[in-house]
Amino acid sequence: MKRLFTVFIVSIIGLSSVLSAAPKPEVKLQQTVFSALEIVYGDCCVETSHEHKQAKVRELIESNYDTTVLIRRAIGRNWKLMNEDEQARVLDLVQQLVVKAYVKGMEGKARPEITFDKAISVSSKRLEVPSKVEFDGKTIYVLYRMGLMETGWQLFDIVPEGVSVVSNYRQQFDDHFRDGNGAELITKLEELLQKDDLDENIEL
Repeated sequence: MKRLFTVFIVSIIGLSSVLSAAPKPEVKLQQTVFSALEIVYGDCCVETSHEHKQAKVRELIESNYDTTVLIRRAIGRNWKLMNEDEQARVLDLVQQLVVKAYVKGMEGKARPEITFDKAISVSSKRLEVPSKVEFDGKTIYVLYRMGLMETGWQLFDIVPEGVSVVSNYRQQFDDHFRDGNGAELITKLEELLQKDDLDENIEL
């Protein structure tokens, strides 16, 4: 589970771009993954605090990709079990959690080496991008699943080592809502955000 979450963090936080043109979705994905790593490892940010890096990463993500697509797919049918205020708060907390875990999870570790294979066109509105991540002594194969939506090409799932992130976290959300509610989920997420070792405490 820890390994899956680490790959999820490395993958999802990579979605940031300052490109003025609109490249092919697979090209943008590659460029933005590398761009995100610069926020953590680049010379420009050596003296930057964790908090500032988190703020920069989140700003870049939210200005270029709709991360709610991935989060809402993971929450699944449980989305309707929360009121509008709870929905908004959960989205915000998950986004904060992923960003913080990404920045903290890289601390003291070598920069990940990521390579991409040729994109696979599933249909005119579906694309899969295979990649290989070498990080912290491990080699992990990751498949990005993208879909063409009204807001453009968006990630709708990430599949490291054949395990769907959306399906995995949907199961966790299902388990929570079997006996819990939106308010209790918010409390859990807020408690997770208070931890420094988020990569060690990843379950809902």
